[in-house]
Amino acid sequence: MTFKFDPIQRCAAFLILFSAFAFGFNASSQLTLHLTATLGFSLVLFALYSTFFPSKHKNVWDTVITGLILFLILHYGSTWADLVFPLTATFLAITIKFFVEYKGSPVVNPAAAALLLSALILAFIPGLEHPFVSWWGASFHGVYSLVLIGLWVVIGVPSWHRWTAVLSFLVVYALGLLIRGQGLESVQFVFTDSMLYFYATIMLMEPKTSPFRTGHQVAYGTFAAALTHLLMFFVAPYPELFGLVGANLFQTALRNWPKKKV
Repeated sequence: MTFKFDPIQRCAAFLILFSAFAFGFNASSQLTLHLTATLGFSLVLFALYSTFFPSKHKNVWDTVITGLILFLILHYGSTWADLVFPLTATFLAITIKFFVEYKGSPVVNPAAAALLLSALILAFIPGLEHPFVSWWGASFHGVYSLVLIGLWVVIGVPSWHRWTAVLSFLVVYALGLLIRGQGLESVQFVFTDSMLYFYATIMLMEPKTSPFRTGHQVAYGTFAAALTHLLMFFVAPYPELFGLVGANLFQTALRNWPKKKV
């Protein structure tokens, strides 16, 4: 008997490996609680929603991916009160994954959308600060995370068939850094940090919210990079997350744009 992972399972397997290394280099009781509040709570919600809404057929590996993305990019705290952030974001992410669709397809990356909604909701609660999206696990321990992301680029990325979107994003992102006067040293620093490749090859090119057609991929990657830099220029909060959600909505508009009748 042979076992062959489909692209979703392959991505989940990679994120499990990646998260294991990130956890190992930063192991603590706080990080254990953070993992429980993200991945653990994601699986609990998956079980509940699958039981009470059986018509919503979702892949458990998709849920694992979302839970681990939240684990890796939302910073963990040192007190029990800090669990409010991951629990809220996880609840919103899995709820979005199950129930927010347009014509049977997801509209936005659930992890990114959930973090933005969490920041908005929790801002109205006195005494709570905004969730800290540090991307701590996307670039843990420097070269170690970069090597692992390089492994994913070689083994995992080709199965998505989204290279055009990724390359378009990276090229425009580099140009944006130069246009904003960051200089070649800044470009070198950003492009040797695994966070950029985690964002581009795992979140941005997620196949259900990114385009397949080549022309649409160029537009999608370009739009995401340009919007992110525009938000950075105006010092907007969470520019990468807003850039991703904006690109997802742009893709939905492209996919549903009325075709000209011949």
